[in-house]
Amino acid sequence: VDEAGGRHEAGPDPGGRGPAVRTERADGSDAADPAATVRAAARNGRTTPTDADLRRAVREDDARALTVFVADASASMAPAMRAAKGVALELLRDAYAERDEVALVSFGGDEAEVLLPPTASVSLAARQLKELPTADRTPLPDALRTAASLVEREDPAAATVVLVSDGRANVTDGSPTAATRRAADRLAATDASVLVVDAGEPRAGVLDVVCEATGARRTDLAALSPESVLGDH
Repeated sequence: VDEAGGRHEAGPDPGGRGPAVRTERADGSDAADPAATVRAAARNGRTTPTDADLRRAVREDDARALTVFVADASASMAPAMRAAKGVALELLRDAYAERDEVALVSFGGDEAEVLLPPTASVSLAARQLKELPTADRTPLPDALRTAASLVEREDPAAATVVLVSDGRANVTDGSPTAATRRAADRLAATDASVLVVDAGEPRAGVLDVVCEATGARRTDLAALSPESVLGDH
């Protein structure tokens, strides 16, 4: 499991509450995980950790997982949307089988929108996917901020953000690259594991920025199969 995403290989727990499955933000009353705290400080540009960087281990018995599917609904994604929906449904079914919650964020036009708040109902998620609208622009930074807000608000024991996009961010007050970097840094600070499904031209757009900031796994939409998604998820 990717340490950059705030996760650990499961290991024994001397306290008897199951192995550690990930880390999350801690307050002063929690026993901090030293390695995860140092990594959080480094991601936030600090050499010495502060209270804002404190992380604690989450044990298997505490785990409640959330998968946030973030779908690019811009016009440039229209040809790839059928395949993207198929990928999303496979991921949602997998989350349901594991008794996890799922959420759906769509971004197109001027802003991102939470189409489906966290739920255990895969049928609701499937219905929203089928009705996914399209728009003419790509507010990718707002989509990343919206996903981060969901994870922060829900505070699950484990979070996975699956981003399907061609990376053509073009809705921002300034540089798309700089705005995407800031939003991706905020998502990285949630310790969510991130999977980027690249639906654009090879290495085009700003998806490199998202991957660098979040430590995301990355795969091309054209190369995906249900088996590869479920095997890597």
